[in-house]
Amino acid sequence: GLMTTLTAMAALHPHQQVYFNALVDAKTPGALGERYDMDYWQIAHRQSLEYLLARYPDDTLRVFYPGNDNKLILPKNDRERIVHARYINADFYFDRRHQHHYWRDAPDPPIFHSVQAYGSGIAHILAPNSAAYIDFYRAVYEDVEANGTLLARAAFDIYVHNGELRYISASCASLLAGSGPNPGMFLRITPADPADLPTDRREFGFEDMDFWIRERAAFFEGRCVIRSPLPDYPIARISTGHHFKGEARWRADIDLAARALYERIAAGRYGQPVAQSDFDVYLDGDSLAYLKENCDQRDLDGRFLLHIIPDDPADLPADSREYGFENMNFRFADHGADIGGKCVIERELPGYAIGRIRTGQFVSGGGWLWSAEFPAAR
Repeated sequence: GLMTTLTAMAALHPHQQVYFNALVDAKTPGALGERYDMDYWQIAHRQSLEYLLARYPDDTLRVFYPGNDNKLILPKNDRERIVHARYINADFYFDRRHQHHYWRDAPDPPIFHSVQAYGSGIAHILAPNSAAYIDFYRAVYEDVEANGTLLARAAFDIYVHNGELRYISASCASLLAGSGPNPGMFLRITPADPADLPTDRREFGFEDMDFWIRERAAFFEGRCVIRSPLPDYPIARISTGHHFKGEARWRADIDLAARALYERIAAGRYGQPVAQSDFDVYLDGDSLAYLKENCDQRDLDGRFLLHIIPDDPADLPADSREYGFENMNFRFADHGADIGGKCVIERELPGYAIGRIRTGQFVSGGGWLWSAEFPAAR
């Protein structure tokens, strides 16, 4: 047993700190890195720095490396050539896929240099200014714009594509200015069926998938792409945004069920509008739908009026009979969804026979944005 261990450690030198015993699959390339933390304490960063110093013997190097500052154990002349830069400005970026959960969640950018052990990378250098890196992420960015499904426009344009949530921006540096060394993104996933949640999340009703931007983001040509995997169960809502010091700088609440509603209306399966104004209004059986193709903040802020006038006043709830209609007024935030600048709402109607429907939008303090009244032939 001692000879087996010594032989393995000699083969791993100078990285015997990542030793695994013979019971673990160390022969399949990449197997250890995908399942276990490798160089958790980032000792191999010293070898990575020495590689950069040897490759660029006359240059000052702007390097971002999270965790241990291994340049302190280098000779003085070498230390002076290494400048610790923010990840958004660095010439070289030390990736964190020595920890298996980063390996699992991280995208696969071109790796400039890798320190290997057991066929797995224990320290990776990315070069965000290299042609390979820029070409790779330019293709990712353009693929998202061309083929992704736009979910929302906020500080970032947010898409879903190939089972991932993709955030893209043409001016990422300005969005992250003053956000500290590692700004965080919150990401909460609400499933269509709460039973799909992990057991320890069911009491909250959503799955928390928050992440640090520097672990998922790529910066190039002033633009950026952030990729985050999504769970494979059907999703009802996504809430995401950028938080700093406990406060949300921006957020987007995405109702995926509303996308299905929009597609249903756009395909004509909701019929023709029964009223057309700022919003087009559709009636289909027991549901009323509203759609505006190009909505703005005024459309979201104005409160919706919805009065249901029955054929028989006796069908009204007792507390509504003196008025002759049922008041179902609502706010956009409670029932609507903004899908890439398209606003959609669906309201379920009462089951009694309806004679007419009165609807529209008004603002606080009085004043109509629009109004409509129509018979409820259903």
